[in-house]
Amino acid sequence: MRTLKVLALQRESHVAPGVPSLSVAARITEVLDYLQQNGSLEYTSIAENNPASTNGVRWADVLILSKHSSPAALELVRLAKQSGKRIIYDIDDWIFSFPEYSGGKKPNVKTSLILEILSFCTEITVANQRLKERISGFIPECHHVPNGIWVEKYAAVLPKEPRPEEKRIVFTNADFLKLEASKELILTALQLFFMKHPEFVLDFYGDPFPEIVSLPFLHYTNRMPYDEYMQSLVSGQYLLSITPLGAAEDAKAAEFNACKNPFKYLNYGAAGVPGIYSKSPIYTDCVVHDETGWLVENTPKEWLGALETLAFDHSLRQRIRTQAYDDVSDRHHIKASAQALMTLLAPAVRGCR
Repeated sequence: MRTLKVLALQRESHVAPGVPSLSVAARITEVLDYLQQNGSLEYTSIAENNPASTNGVRWADVLILSKHSSPAALELVRLAKQSGKRIIYDIDDWIFSFPEYSGGKKPNVKTSLILEILSFCTEITVANQRLKERISGFIPECHHVPNGIWVEKYAAVLPKEPRPEEKRIVFTNADFLKLEASKELILTALQLFFMKHPEFVLDFYGDPFPEIVSLPFLHYTNRMPYDEYMQSLVSGQYLLSITPLGAAEDAKAAEFNACKNPFKYLNYGAAGVPGIYSKSPIYTDCVVHDETGWLVENTPKEWLGALETLAFDHSLRQRIRTQAYDDVSDRHHIKASAQALMTLLAPAVRGCR
């Protein structure tokens, strides 16, 4: 029996044009790396606008896409369909509309193109149950492939607490700040904390946002490949992390935000970085307050209080660090994602015999 061949189609980010998609890395190529290392398949990854992608489709048994919406992707899907290939399209958030805060709200994601691409696909996968329920109105059959992280690839054992002199906090955010009603209030809480404690710094990974100029204590690093980002988290000696996200107070964005995924919890948990998270559904569903993270309402009082508490309570941080790492290793390991994907690849595997 020959080895199953898979082509993962790359694309640029919907919210930050000109840079690679993080969804393709976190949802697709990381799982394929894991399966390739285990000998389950071999894969290659090619950008949708690369002329070599046509040969890639012909080479592969399976084509996998993630939220692609371009004419180039459509042509490749058509070619794959004509060639009898299996086509899997993965959706990890609500791509059919974007909230006011998002750079993706610009008309660079075309719903009609997405729907046409979907019409050629063999299987459609989604990242969470909320998304599956919401999308069922016009895509009746889709499959849940859970989010996961390859913990031991980045941290085979729990990373240690930073040295006492290290007072670094980490913040990661793609797109603009995912807040509307509470944005200025939370920015004020950050300004108050770092003004009161100038020995702390805030390392930021992600896309620039307009309010960045109001945070002089923020050390900016542009988004980087997923592997490099995870290595930076593990080696960064971070005391704690912050993850603000609009919750019930952002009524118009609430449904969109509820369909997102808690990848920051998975990333920080695997890296051994205790986190403060907004009480938004994607975090209240997976983070246990005071055990695997610290959950807060989006008010200045709660954010400032959480920062003051975690920044100066070593035993609390250590407890959260350990329990989050164990939880992510046990309940959110990439092996579950790999098993779900291999179930969908089974017909193609049989075709390789």
